[in-house]
Amino acid sequence: MSRTAARRWLWLAALATMPVPFYLGEVEWAPVMRLAFLTSLLSLVMIREGGSSLIRICALGTVQTAVYAGLFMLAAGLAARGAMRIRETPLRIAAVGTAVFLLFASSALPIYQTPLSSTRLHSKLWQLFE
Repeated sequence: MSRTAARRWLWLAALATMPVPFYLGEVEWAPVMRLAFLTSLLSLVMIREGGSSLIRICALGTVQTAVYAGLFMLAAGLAARGAMRIRETPLRIAAVGTAVFLLFASSALPIYQTPLSSTRLHSKLWQLFE
């Protein structure tokens, strides 16, 4: 596994599973994937309806998404750099695969606080888009 491939796997897993705090009218602790999804929904409403407060919330969501994506890219790059110290390729693949697996396994627990959800305050990864 190359360093680039390891970085991409770790980065995508972090974007999909790691809870981060963000504000879109209410503070949530959810993955960047949910932040991007909610921002895109609000952007569609903003295009249709307009309004200065909605423009500010969409801009805030876009900035937060970009900042978290950049931070996770940096963290994934550092983790991939560390994984490259493992000389044997099968062990390196196992290390990155285990990290990705653990991120997704932990997301099967109700670790996300989603007050913007219409159904529950605490969610699992599979319940984030209900």
